[in-house]
Amino acid sequence: MKPRSPKVGAIIEMTLPDGRFAYGRVLRDGAVGFYRGIGSESQPPPIGSRDYQFVVGVYDNVLRSDNCLVIGEDPSSNEEEDWPPPQRIQDPISKRFSIYHKGAIRDATEAEASHLEPAAAWDYHHLVDRLLKPARSN
Repeated sequence: MKPRSPKVGAIIEMTLPDGRFAYGRVLRDGAVGFYRGIGSESQPPPIGSRDYQFVVGVYDNVLRSDNCLVIGEDPSSNEEEDWPPPQRIQDPISKRFSIYHKGAIRDATEAEASHLEPAAAWDYHHLVDRLLKPARSN
């Protein structure tokens, strides 16, 4: 039997290839908010913090993998905290922008959408690259 995907509000600990740990909070729409900072040792999760380095959609198999462990629960104080921020969509042919938020898509201008995270699902190796990027630039 395959393990279940973590529920909204679950705190995950992701083991990185270099042995360090990253932490995130599971959000709606298949997203995870990844907290700032990477630990060299397993540590208590930042319960109550909403200080995310970034928020992205994550493939379900990543959250059910051996690299990802649910280590706590951080219920929200309001439903808004459970949703990822708006994300941008850009049509590859027309180059028009849209904004995806809370399961709905609406038209947007480039100015409205260009600063938003692209709507996408990330795999483990993409997350590792992004999580380790700040550490590599030091």
